Amino acid sequence: MDISSYIIFGVIIGAVLTVNILKYLRRYNLKKRMQKAKKSEYKAIEFMQNKGYQILDLQKEGSYTLFIDDKPHKITVRADMIVKKDNRFYVAEVKTGEKVTSPKYTDTRRQLLEYYMVFKPNGLILVDMERQKIRTVEYSILEYDKMIYIKYLTRIFILIAIGFIIGFLTRGG
Repeated sequence: MDISSYIIFGVIIGAVLTVNILKYLRRYNLKKRMQKAKKSEYKAIEFMQNKGYQILDLQKEGSYTLFIDDKPHKITVRADMIVKKDNRFYVAEVKTGEKVTSPKYTDTRRQLLEYYMVFKPNGLILVDMERQKIRTVEYSILEYDKMIYIKYLTRIFILIAIGFIIGFLTRGG
């Protein structure tokens, strides 16, 4: 074997070792993050109870059907907690870390919106265990839908009231 064969062999061995070390480090970091998330979820139970929330369910599953090219696909979501306070039901999502604890973070925002659509709670809560903070999250698009519904009901009520008044004023006798 000449020197170039040794160099090629060394590069191949080095590449294989590097790939395997990187895979190990990714798995290790993922495992650490998952363990931290689980610990935070358990701590969040006591934290929420201390803040006056009643824990109704943990890891609650819900589902909906997503149609892709007219073919149904069942989508399952799992909320960290379903909680209650002052006769209002909330989906609470527990987060740790820097970015994901912000409701402005795209994945977190979309996740909460999906929970809202599946579970139909009175509100959404983001529990930031890094900062020991509870944040309520509302979407203007959902409030808009409620306002249209309220305006519609108000118009119907006014029309019924006008009908009763006209009926009362025009009754015979």
